[in-house]
Amino acid sequence: MSINMYDLLVNPFIWDKEFYNFNRFEKDMHPYSIKADKENGKVIVSHNILGIDKKDLSITVQPEKGRNYLVISGKTVDEVTGKEYSINSRFHITEDFDTNKIEAEAKNGLVYITIPFKKEALDNKTKTINVK
Repeated sequence: MSINMYDLLVNPFIWDKEFYNFNRFEKDMHPYSIKADKENGKVIVSHNILGIDKKDLSITVQPEKGRNYLVISGKTVDEVTGKEYSINSRFHITEDFDTNKIEAEAKNGLVYITIPFKKEALDNKTKTINVK
C-alpha cells in the first residue's frame, strides 16, 4: 500500500483497503431473512437493526384494511458521531399465525422475531366437508 505524505498530513488514519475483509450478509446486504421451523411450528424473522438501540425499537402487530402487519420501527442517534440510524419495515401476517404469542430478541445488530403457527394451521389431517 503506497501512502503519500499529503494524505498523512490531512488524515493520519489511512484505511487499508487491501486488508479489508467483511462478511455480514444479513446485516448489510439484505435487511431480513425468514426461516420456517416446521418441526417446532414457528417462523423466525431475522431483521437488521444495526445501529439502533434496543430501547428505541418498536415491534407491533397493526391491523390495516382487514390484514395484520408486523411492524418493526425505531430510530437512534449515535452519541459519538451524531449519525441517525432508523428502521421502518413491515410484513403481512396471515391468519395462520398466533399474533398473541410473538416473541422478539435483539442481539448483535439483529432482531429475531419468533412467530408461532396456530395449532389449527399445523393440523395436516384430512377434513371431510359435508355437501348440503
